[in-house]
Amino acid sequence: MSDTLPPRRRRVSSPRRWLFRVLAVLVGLVPLILFEVSLRMMDWQPRVELHDPFVDFQNVRPLFVPSEDQRNWVMAANRIEYFQPESFAISKQPSEFRIVCLGGSTVQGRPYSIETSFTTWLQLSLQAADPATQWEVINCGGVSYASYRLVPILEEMLQHEPDLIVLATGHNEFLEDRSYAGIKQVPDSIAGAYQRMTRLRVTQWVQQLVASSRRDSSNQEKTSDSEAQNILATEVDALLDYQGGLAAYHRDANWSQAVVTHFRHNLHRMIQMADAAAVPIVLVDLPVNLRDCPPFKSQDTGGISDADQRRCQQLIAEARDMFTRDRQQAIKKLELAVAINPQHAGLHYQLGLLLLDNKQFERAKKHLQIANDEDICPLRIVTANRNVLRQAAQDRDVPIVAARQRFESLSLGGIPGDNVLLDHVHPTIPGHQAIASEIMEMLISMQIVSPRDNWQTTREQSFARHWETLTPVYFERGKQRLEGLQMWTEGRSKKIRNASTNAVDTSSAGR
Repeated sequence: MSDTLPPRRRRVSSPRRWLFRVLAVLVGLVPLILFEVSLRMMDWQPRVELHDPFVDFQNVRPLFVPSEDQRNWVMAANRIEYFQPESFAISKQPSEFRIVCLGGSTVQGRPYSIETSFTTWLQLSLQAADPATQWEVINCGGVSYASYRLVPILEEMLQHEPDLIVLATGHNEFLEDRSYAGIKQVPDSIAGAYQRMTRLRVTQWVQQLVASSRRDSSNQEKTSDSEAQNILATEVDALLDYQGGLAAYHRDANWSQAVVTHFRHNLHRMIQMADAAAVPIVLVDLPVNLRDCPPFKSQDTGGISDADQRRCQQLIAEARDMFTRDRQQAIKKLELAVAINPQHAGLHYQLGLLLLDNKQFERAKKHLQIANDEDICPLRIVTANRNVLRQAAQDRDVPIVAARQRFESLSLGGIPGDNVLLDHVHPTIPGHQAIASEIMEMLISMQIVSPRDNWQTTREQSFARHWETLTPVYFERGKQRLEGLQMWTEGRSKKIRNASTNAVDTSSAGR
């Protein structure tokens, strides 16, 4: 054996070793970067995927049909249960600017109707601002319509030469029972990076290629797409439409997250559809009643012990006893109760009201918002879906109308209540006028409208004339609908589901 040792290998310094690795990664990325640049230079756009991988419908019926004289599109008679009568000309005039407003009952103007919805106030505003243009605002607000039911409506309305889409949605995503067993959730830790990757054309190209391959494979196997979907009724089949509907709601974090994922999918799909048709789209950030609307259903935090429940009840009782004598101590007692039972929506609501009464507005708003988000029966848009709305607007460079912020500016401590909303989500008539005003400001900033001087004076006169056309019967019907809505939210509907035939008693408290 030789005593001579082999020459020592020369070690590469740590900085140089990392530089080599970075260069190797960059070299590997060059083809992808070039492909991304090429797709953008060719202005390649992914195909609009109209198919919903999560739900399908027993039947999709047109919302509008030709009138007998073939001059107008009129609301189909079999859609009147969920929509209000509306019509517009089949032959669009060169001077006409057609705006289609999509959403739920807020768009429709419930508990009243289209006559006092923001869509009517918007049309009157536009006519006052620019009378030379023939403005047409079409109300496609459907009672209890969630985003997935709006997609076929948008697909239909894009065939009618719209010049602008106004989309106000988000309240109704939790109304119908669906199963999302097939949805693979993206972990929160990588959700942001995943969303950024999906904006790349390369990623979209690969996704489209994979989707096409799956469709081809499915066709070869003669497997229906609907086998892995929820097949929903032709019209809304809300849980609260039936007796005991409120009892059907339970805390299910996985299902709730899947609903948010589905909402994101639908929102991006509708934006993409409008973009493919070269029609601008505007989103509306809808307001909710935080101050004067308790949670519809509360449930204890999962895993809470009987001892902790008893302790919570004791703290609540002590807080009530201290309210008139020592409000600050009452607040501390409720804070302790919330710390023990942090997912109980009702506790957050009580604490929020106590803080509001003590003029601690920022803290009050925080807990009232948590009460909304922890509501086991979420009939108001939750923060997760509102974040989806904002992110979609940012990702797709879509304007978003700040209706929620407008309502907050009109409310004590920035917390909307009965001063601007008639119930949990439906604005007062002045509230609808405020939404119309926000949309007008947006359209002016987008240079869609070039208002003439002193147009606001003309608008107010037009509003006054329109107001005079509304009869006492109109307001009485609205009052009756509001009473029906309140019964519906309390789970007091009268429909009965027949388990064997899936038939229902058509009598209902109304919505």
